Amino acid sequence: MKIFDLNLKKHALQLIPPFLRDDIFAAWTLAFIAPLSDLYQLFLQNRDQNIIKLKFNYQTCSIEYRLNDKFDALYRRIKIKKSIIYNGLYIYSDSEIDPNNPDYYSDNTANKMKWINGDEKPLYLYTEAELYSEYDFIVEIPNSGINQIQLRAEIDFYILQSKQYQIVINNEI
Repeated sequence: MKIFDLNLKKHALQLIPPFLRDDIFAAWTLAFIAPLSDLYQLFLQNRDQNIIKLKFNYQTCSIEYRLNDKFDALYRRIKIKKSIIYNGLYIYSDSEIDPNNPDYYSDNTANKMKWINGDEKPLYLYTEAELYSEYDFIVEIPNSGINQIQLRAEIDFYILQSKQYQIVINNEI
């Protein structure tokens, strides 16, 4: 924006009275504005970083795009995947498998419950707490020396506080 385009040297030299505009006084004035010029450059750098941060939000695709821009711009191998959620298994009660019960699940009275796998092997069940993963999403990164501390800081900046994640190094990508 033009509001932030300042030429401090030009403005400082224009503020010098015409009868004092010689080389020595101009150099002396420019020496005085050197710290202000440094602050202006730091302001512009900070402004650019803030604009980049404002372009992204907590959505997965936005975070993945930002992480690839910052840490793997050439190959873009950083991926964000959903965590593993196990499928629950409904266990029928005795009344539900009884063909004489009005709440019987099938119209065929000859239908009886059988082993789910068909091979009479025991089926291991999960409690409701075990069905859900500890993490909300998984970040897969290549084994290319990405600084994980910076990566965690970048992810923590963008995600919601209630979200948990895991960083996995994938040697195949």
